[in-house]
Amino acid sequence: MVEISRKIQTDVLVVGSGLAGIKAAKELADHGHEVLMATKMKLASGSSFYPLKASLGTQVTSGESDKKVFLADIAASSRGMHRQDLAEVYVDEIPDRVAEYSGIGVVSKKLEGLRKACFAEHPRDIYLLSDWDQIRENVSSIFGRYENLTVMERTVVISLIKKDQRIAGALMLDQHNQVVLVECKAAVLATGGFGSIYKHNLNPNDVDGSGHILALEAGASLVNMEFIQFIPGITSPRYKTLFGEHTLAYCQDIVKEDGESLLDAALPEGLSKKECLDIRSTHGPFTDSLESKYVDIAMMKEIISTKNEKGFALVFHKELYENKEEFYTVYLNWLKTKGIDMLKDEVRIAPFAHASNGGVYIDPHGRSGVPGLYVIGELSCNIEGANRLGGNSTGACMVFGKRAAADCGAYLKEASVSFVSDEEAELQLKAVFGNSVGNGNGSDESAESDKEQLHQTVEKIRELMWYAGNVVRSEKQMMDALEQLQSLQAELAISRLFERQENRKMVIKAKNFMKLSRLLLQVMLERKESRGAHYREDYPTEDPAFSRRLFVSETSDGLLSLTFRDA
Repeated sequence: MVEISRKIQTDVLVVGSGLAGIKAAKELADHGHEVLMATKMKLASGSSFYPLKASLGTQVTSGESDKKVFLADIAASSRGMHRQDLAEVYVDEIPDRVAEYSGIGVVSKKLEGLRKACFAEHPRDIYLLSDWDQIRENVSSIFGRYENLTVMERTVVISLIKKDQRIAGALMLDQHNQVVLVECKAAVLATGGFGSIYKHNLNPNDVDGSGHILALEAGASLVNMEFIQFIPGITSPRYKTLFGEHTLAYCQDIVKEDGESLLDAALPEGLSKKECLDIRSTHGPFTDSLESKYVDIAMMKEIISTKNEKGFALVFHKELYENKEEFYTVYLNWLKTKGIDMLKDEVRIAPFAHASNGGVYIDPHGRSGVPGLYVIGELSCNIEGANRLGGNSTGACMVFGKRAAADCGAYLKEASVSFVSDEEAELQLKAVFGNSVGNGNGSDESAESDKEQLHQTVEKIRELMWYAGNVVRSEKQMMDALEQLQSLQAELAISRLFERQENRKMVIKAKNFMKLSRLLLQVMLERKESRGAHYREDYPTEDPAFSRRLFVSETSDGLLSLTFRDA
């Protein structure tokens, strides 16, 4: 039996320390609430602070006259899959929220003039966020001033506890892998996306979908989970580096391993390489909505057929480095600090998992539908739809981080901390493993053997997802992957493995990966069309019959329920 090592009592538990979590935690602490922040890594982590990105942008409404235009841009990009009320909140409030970056230690700089963000049809103000190390120092300094804000680093939340259908606490693994019971009135989840469930991704390892499972098991719904961003990432000379798609405006060709053009045979009649690459230079993530889709589809089809994951070489025109626009110079100069010159080096790219457009269903106050549970940042299904406008995700962290904190603060005044007994906590711990994975063969393996099995399981899931749930999807690929996941599940004695203290965090990751990978493949199978970030090779056109959002919930017996709805 795994024992509860200690109990902590707080007003609100904030899970995740990216931009959204930092904003919400500071807002709540400013209003006098006791805040406990749990983060898998160090304070100021996740995709917000990923070091292999030159910068992040925030797209900001350029005056009153831009509001309707901005909303039209969001709607056009969404392909009918966004929430209009959330979009309206963002467009109204982002000018005020971007001014609050400095308050949480974030360095931001407004680019000169107006610029079109990724997928946006109209230019507007863009604020650039950079210098992650300095921001991290700033955040640590700011948080250190609060006596009512405690940060637990290298801590993983296992499960949320409810009493009387409301959030009452959580079970966590601390930095020593000991189980900690938290009693709280409310929880704010800001754990980010799930990019690291893919073999090749542009996320740190802590962006692993844990929050999706926490919310789902607590009774919240997920929506739009099939719309996942895949963007070209650099495979060499520096693996897992963000590729600046705007440089494709100076690209002459993309070349396969044998030196032949990748695009010559991939483009339809009437679409030239120059035209295709020019369109592709305007957006980072893959989308079926534009003719540039043939670039990403060609890359992934070649990888699937050859199993060669080295990527594809880019042939650039020398004029690339003659462009002195700030958007180019910031990126190209940053690459030089990483030892990359796009003319002198052979730069190769391939589709990398990047971000999720879908997530936990929320209202304009970040409420999940479960009393006391708020969800913000990339973990939430925010203002995005089938595509995501560039520069909205960072801004949404600020807008809905503040809104969720305000509503949560009001909720905290009316709520009280519920006592959670050790017996209740132990029952919750058992429930975590009840319907998630199989029992294996129950053999008493060595600690080293257990560790290796967990590692192999996680890596196998990541590889299955990268091949079956990437840019190019088909029923056969995904059904084959589900069968293999079923076999992996049957072999994993998850409850026994959790008994070993040193393996507990990897056990939770394996459990979550198993559940989330099956969920993702099922929603991809359910949407039998191509729309935005979701491309089905066997259903290559957008179908009006699927112009509704796909919701996922969990039944009382742990099964997934998938439903298309208009809401």
